[in-house]
Amino acid sequence: MDPVLFKAAEAGNIGPFENYQTCSLNQLLTPDENTILHVYLKNQSSEPESTDFVDKFLERCPPLLFQANKRGETPLHLEARYGHSNVVKVLIDRAKALPADPESGVTKAKMMLRMTNGERDTALHEAARNSRSHVVEILTKEDPEFSYPANVHGETPLYIAVSSLGQEREKVIDEILTNCISVDYGGPNGRTALHAASEVGDHETARKLLEKEKKLTKTTDENGWSPLHYAAYYLWSTRMVEVLLECDASAAYIAETEKKRTALHIAAIRGLADVMKEIVSRCPACCELVDNRGWNALHYAVASKDRKVFEECLRIPELARLQTEKDDKGNTPFHLIAALSLNWGSFLFNDSCGYSKWQTYGLNKRKLSINDIYLGEFAEIEVINPL
Repeated sequence: MDPVLFKAAEAGNIGPFENYQTCSLNQLLTPDENTILHVYLKNQSSEPESTDFVDKFLERCPPLLFQANKRGETPLHLEARYGHSNVVKVLIDRAKALPADPESGVTKAKMMLRMTNGERDTALHEAARNSRSHVVEILTKEDPEFSYPANVHGETPLYIAVSSLGQEREKVIDEILTNCISVDYGGPNGRTALHAASEVGDHETARKLLEKEKKLTKTTDENGWSPLHYAAYYLWSTRMVEVLLECDASAAYIAETEKKRTALHIAAIRGLADVMKEIVSRCPACCELVDNRGWNALHYAVASKDRKVFEECLRIPELARLQTEKDDKGNTPFHLIAALSLNWGSFLFNDSCGYSKWQTYGLNKRKLSINDIYLGEFAEIEVINPL
């Protein structure tokens, strides 16, 4: 592209192109294969007051509407990213004026809306990522039946919207959920939009998602983590945990793939007593579940090294009953207190119930009592990393 023409395109100056051959306009390219329209649109820091430049060039050279640069970006991709809704409408109207594909019957407008760039992002991906709610509304209403698939990173537009922190985030989410007939909830590594909502602590969005698709509570990522696992780990408030369990309390039984930890285990190692109370109150039987080493939730409460959390757990009857339960090596939670050399001597030797823990819970499989471990410093118990 000649430098004079490049500058004219940046400025939206039509004059230098007046005498240029119409059939060759789409051959004017930058090294990145940006067309006249790409150059003009990239240079608009705010929404253009007039769409004359775009209108006139599309009238003279309709192929510019679908022409992509080296990154696979069409003019619609750019305008969805920048949020220029008036230009988005012009692009769609121009596409609507073209005949539909004779084989598929799909209109040119829908073909344009479904085009993907080099990372398989559609214009809706771009609009969602940049919190362009007005553009999201236009795009979803134009093609409501299309289920926008994931890009190369595994992100769907809805997942991107829920994960974002943009100012118009809530409206973007609502537009997608309201206007799209068939919504894809998927995200990277097996996650879903509900995982994303749990991670950022957005219980209101979580409720909206579950009203549309209740089974999301049971969908796990590639590590076997459910949205409840995420809520227990990335805690913002117990409200997220409440919303998930209100919808499906059985989610508390889901254990991760490798280490077999439930959300209760995760809450315990994170020292989140309130979350543990909420989970146990709604699904008391989940206390019986142990991980791949036979550790129960009380073992994990000890591993958090937070004495107050452990004390809170002992006030919950279902968790207090786990005091005598042994893991695969025969260690009770009190063996673990001794192994970690925690300064919790009152729990081991001056119990309020009037008996000594090291005498009550006997020996593990190495024939060691709690006292043996406490005094002998047998560091045989490895604490599982919460990650």
